[in-house]
Amino acid sequence: MPKENSNGSANSELVLELIEVLKKEASLFETFLELLERQQKALIKNDIDTLNLVTEEQRHRVIEAGILARKREGIIGELSMKDGTRDNYTVTKLIEAVSGGQARVLEQLREVILDLNERIDKVRNQNEMLIDRSREIIMKTMEMLARVKMPDDGYRS
Repeated sequence: MPKENSNGSANSELVLELIEVLKKEASLFETFLELLERQQKALIKNDIDTLNLVTEEQRHRVIEAGILARKREGIIGELSMKDGTRDNYTVTKLIEAVSGGQARVLEQLREVILDLNERIDKVRNQNEMLIDRSREIIMKTMEMLARVKMPDDGYRS
């Protein structure tokens, strides 16, 4: 059975705040996954304008993710200080330490975020492969063009 601290209501509020941050992170990761999928389609179509737009949106989302990560780390740090532990909690440790309802929500959010991270990694790796293949093709084309000699005077009038 999960334990509740003596200052449980303060911890409960922090856990609720953490849940909100994790929900925002999950939503942000869903958006990032959609952007990576749009990027993949643009790479396949060689749509430079869309690639530039998607890249700019990704940059903004990465900044947002950094802000949310700092908030999450701050809340977890506060929770670990209130609990008197020197180590920062992980979400897994926190699930064990909070009440049943909050633990279930945290566990669901953790699973959603882990799944999204796995899917993001897969699409990101596919996009990386597409970019690498494009570079290889460009390099081979440039090598072939460099081997082609300029026509000699026999082709001039």
